[in-house]
Amino acid sequence: MRKEFRSLLPLDEARAIVLSHLPAVGVETVPLNSAFGRVLAERIVSEVDVPGFDRASMDGYAIMASTCLDAREDRPVSLRLAGSVPMGAASEVDVGWGQAVEVSTGSMMPSGADSVVMIEHAVAEGDQVQIMKPVHTGENVISSGSDIMFGDVVLLPGTRLGAREVGVLAAVGKIQVRVRSLRVGIASTGNELVEPGKTLGPGQIYDINSYSIAAAALECGATPLVYGILPDDHQTMAETLLRISKECDMILVSGSTSAGAGDMVYVVLDDIGETIFHGINLKPGKPTIFGTIASKPILGLPGYPTSALTVFGQLAAPAIRKALGLKITGHRITGRLARPIRTEGRHQLLAVSVHGDLVYSVDKGSGSITTLSQADGVIEIPSSVEYMEHGLAVDVQLFGEYVEPDLIVAGENCPFLEMLAESLPLQIRFTSNGSKRGTFSVEDGIADVACVSGTEKIGIPDGIVLIRGYTRELGLMGNNFSDLSGQRDVSIVGWSGDSEMKWLANRELKDLGFDLEEVRYVGRARSHSAVAAAVAFGRANFGFGASVAAEKAGLGFKKLTSDRIDFLTAVSSLEKEGMHALISALKTWSLRHGLPVGISMDADAGSVVRQSR
Repeated sequence: MRKEFRSLLPLDEARAIVLSHLPAVGVETVPLNSAFGRVLAERIVSEVDVPGFDRASMDGYAIMASTCLDAREDRPVSLRLAGSVPMGAASEVDVGWGQAVEVSTGSMMPSGADSVVMIEHAVAEGDQVQIMKPVHTGENVISSGSDIMFGDVVLLPGTRLGAREVGVLAAVGKIQVRVRSLRVGIASTGNELVEPGKTLGPGQIYDINSYSIAAAALECGATPLVYGILPDDHQTMAETLLRISKECDMILVSGSTSAGAGDMVYVVLDDIGETIFHGINLKPGKPTIFGTIASKPILGLPGYPTSALTVFGQLAAPAIRKALGLKITGHRITGRLARPIRTEGRHQLLAVSVHGDLVYSVDKGSGSITTLSQADGVIEIPSSVEYMEHGLAVDVQLFGEYVEPDLIVAGENCPFLEMLAESLPLQIRFTSNGSKRGTFSVEDGIADVACVSGTEKIGIPDGIVLIRGYTRELGLMGNNFSDLSGQRDVSIVGWSGDSEMKWLANRELKDLGFDLEEVRYVGRARSHSAVAAAVAFGRANFGFGASVAAEKAGLGFKKLTSDRIDFLTAVSSLEKEGMHALISALKTWSLRHGLPVGISMDADAGSVVRQSR
C-alpha cells in the first residue's frame, strides 16, 4: 500500500525535532595518527618544554653578542671558527670570547653563545669568520620553553583536532589522546544497488550514498561505520537496523523512504521503533523520515545522492556537530583587518586568527607551534604589497573547518577562570597576553573579554565596562620554606613580561629580602599551572602564583598577597551568548560547585559597572 504525505513539516521544525533527540556521545582513546577531525575529550597539559633546548632560528654562526658590537661591512670583526653543531645532536664545543661556532636552523645552541649571526652577514675564511653586522643578545635564537612551557594547558576539551592541533599534540609528545566518540551506522537500501568495483547488471547502479554520507559524517567529527546495502526485504532490513542500533549511537539510512509500493524503511521503522515524522517541506528532501530504534535516533535520507547530501547537511550534520559540541562554518571567509600589517615586501602567506568579521595576524614565525594553535588560516599577500591598512577587506584561506569561538578571552591567566570555562558548553579561546594588552585587545575588537589584575592601575577606556569578579591568593609555591630569606642560589620560575604577575612577584620577593639581582629565574611562564609544574618537578625552588595552582600540583604554599580579578568587555559584547554564560557562571559558581582554595567571590560577582574600583 502506498503512503500519502498528508502533512509536511517545515524544515525549521524538523531540525528542531532532530536536535531534541541527540545521540549519546562516549569517549575513546585513539592513536595520534587517527586523531585528525576528532573532538578532544581531555585537557592537554604539556609535559615538556617546546623547544626543549635553546636552538638557532637561522643558519649562521653562534657567538657572544658582546664580541661583535662594532662589526660593520667595511670594518668586520674577525672571530676564530671553533667548530660546528650537527643537527639533532648536542654541541661538543663551547663558544668563548672571540670565537664562533657554525650552526644550522634548528640546531642546538652551543654553550657560551647567546646569539646567531646570519650566514648572509658573515664570511668564513679558513679557521676565521668575518662578522659584518652586530647582533643583540638573543637574536636569531629560540629559547627553551619559549613556545610552550612545561605545565602549560595547550588544548581544552571540546577542541576539534585539525592539522594544527595534531601538530601541537605531537609537539608535546602525545602518542594517543582521548576523544569524544559518536558512532554513526550508515546503510543504503535498494535492490538496484551494487558495491563499487563489482560488475553492474541490467538496471543496477553503484552505491554512492554509503560512501558520500560516511565521508560527510567523518567531516563532522563522527566515526562512520558502513553496513553496506540493505535489500528491500522487511526481515533483512529489520534485523540489520536492530543490529546497527546496538552497535552505534545514530543511524543514517538512505533510500526506500518515499511512498512507493517498494519503499520499506517507514514500514520497518513503525514495526521495530518509533516514527516521529515522515515528510518535510523541502525540495529535495520531501520523503525524509526520522524516528528512534531502541532510543537511538534514525534519519532516513532520500535515495538520490544530491538529495541525500542536502538533507544530511540540513538535519544530520547539525545533530552530529551539536552532540559533539561543535560549531562549524565554511573553509574560506572574508573579513577586514583589525590592525594594519606591514609586510616583508615578498609573496607571503600570513597566519591569522578570525573574530567575527575581524582578521588579525598571529604570526610568530614558521617554527612556532603556538602560531598553529592560535591561527584559523592564512591570508595571501603579493610581493608588490608592503602595507595593508586597518579595515582592508581580506580573503582568509582557512586551515580546515572553521570553529567560531563563543568567547575569546585575553589578559591574565587564571586557573579558576579555566575551571569556569571548562564548566561551560562553549568554545573558548584563551590568549594570555597580560592585563594591559588584554585591555587593548578588547578595545580593538579582537577579544570579547579581558581578564585583568588591578583595573585601578589600568583604567577603563570609553565604550568598555567592568564585570566584577573575585579575589585570589598569591604567593610562593614550593616544597621547603625553611629559612626562606637566607637561602642562596635560589631559583624561581619567571613570568612573561606581559603579565602583571611579573611585577607582583618582584615586589613580594623584594619585601621578603631577596636580592633580585641574585635570584636565578627559570623560564618565562604564561600560566600558573606552568609555574606549579616547574616547581613540582624540581626545575626551580619556588614559583610565584595562585594558591589554587599550588594545591592542584600538591605543593606547599606561602601566601604573600592577593589580587583582584575583574573582567573588561565592550558594551556591544554584553549581549553575546558567551558573555551571558560567563556572567551567569560568575554569579552562581560558589552555589553550584563550591570555591577552590584561595578564591573569594565578590558578593556582587558578575555585576556590570562602568568604572573601576
